Amino acid sequence: MTSKHLPYRPITKARYRRTLEPSRPSPAVLRLIRVLSPLYLRFALRCTAIELHNENRHEPNELITQWNAFQQGKTRLILAFRHPYGDEAQIFSFLFDILLKKQARREGVILKGHPHARFIHGYEVALWGGSLIRWLLPRIGALPVYHVKADSSGIKTIRSVIKNGPHPIALAPEGQVSYRSETVPRLESGSAQMGFWCAEELDREKRAEQVCILPLSVHHIFDPKDEHKILGMIRTLEQTCTPDIPDQSSIPVHERLEALDARILSMAEDFYRNTYGKEVTAGTRDARWAALRQIALLEGEHALGIGAHQSTDEIQRVYRLRQECWDRIYSLDPGRKIGTLERAYLDRRAGEAWFAMRHMEFADIAYYLDSGYLASVHRELPSFNRIAETVLNLGDLVSRFAGGNISHRATTLRKKAIIISGRSLEIRERLRSYRENRRLAVQEVTEEMKTIFLECIAALKSREAQ
Repeated sequence: MTSKHLPYRPITKARYRRTLEPSRPSPAVLRLIRVLSPLYLRFALRCTAIELHNENRHEPNELITQWNAFQQGKTRLILAFRHPYGDEAQIFSFLFDILLKKQARREGVILKGHPHARFIHGYEVALWGGSLIRWLLPRIGALPVYHVKADSSGIKTIRSVIKNGPHPIALAPEGQVSYRSETVPRLESGSAQMGFWCAEELDREKRAEQVCILPLSVHHIFDPKDEHKILGMIRTLEQTCTPDIPDQSSIPVHERLEALDARILSMAEDFYRNTYGKEVTAGTRDARWAALRQIALLEGEHALGIGAHQSTDEIQRVYRLRQECWDRIYSLDPGRKIGTLERAYLDRRAGEAWFAMRHMEFADIAYYLDSGYLASVHRELPSFNRIAETVLNLGDLVSRFAGGNISHRATTLRKKAIIISGRSLEIRERLRSYRENRRLAVQEVTEEMKTIFLECIAALKSREAQ
């Protein structure tokens, strides 16, 4: 990103529908990944190290314990990982395929073969990810799922893999990137529901395995030596939003970020006022962002002609908009010939969907912005990690306005990834309460998962304080 222009180009042509091959792990591809992933992590993602810790440092690592139990046929294992940055799949893939066996050996546990997990991903990843990603995903055993479409075949496959597959399932309970590592904005119920489905089927078949959901919390520890990069990114953002702004280097960094947030908010309000005649009257910063998100979602829904959605969950509305937009962009049937006029109509639908997607992309990341994330704690200044996350999020927000998406997120900052294994949740012992009240049982497991993630965050802070 530069202060002169933002390098994103609208989609104006309909594209051919993309389908994924059946998901089946390829031993040759997995061997290649094990060779290349250390280089990719270091040079593409700027990840200098990955460390695995346990929430309770005085106990054996729960991930190693549960993986060993899975390999011995004692459990069916669901790995529920936090998703705050966007690169978690690559980091956890390295952990499972390479690091885990080495660390298990140091703890006196011998894991069989090459540990591997099958990741669940949103189907749209295969669309914006490009041809290489579409080729790779099924060959590493990744399983696609729709957030808002009925997909009985896909769910059936996932349930079969959880119950009988030789590898654990890994998925993000947040459903998508959540942009903050030290808070837990929202969790979806899918992880818990899948656990109960598996437990019921095992119970019906009189099988002895337990069903374990293991929360895994991931955190980036950014390299303080990259402070100059962060200052450069802040200066670029300031010039992007206000070209004639004077030098702000004498102002504390967190105050500059708060000013940037206020400036971007004001510009967004001006855009929706001048373009759509929508006025934001709320007073507080958080209320203004919330009002703008509602305006953006409504404008996106209106642009697609799909009607306002009644859901109070904003991210479900984001999913619905995203799916509809991608369906209109990838609308060409490879097996059907069409005339010039119909092609023109489809191109127009694709172009209008791309512009409607701008509302969705804005609402997506703005949902996770938190006015308190940089606030002083006990009169202390925000941590370097929170500053780095905020800079990346503001840069991402500006990018979304201009036409970018999650794939354009900056990866220039060096960091170390810390993964903390939380305490595991055993699901079969909760079957009675599930049969009495399915919704409540799923909700209770989801809430307990959130508590465990917060405990992992507290454990990380405790380690940093020592």
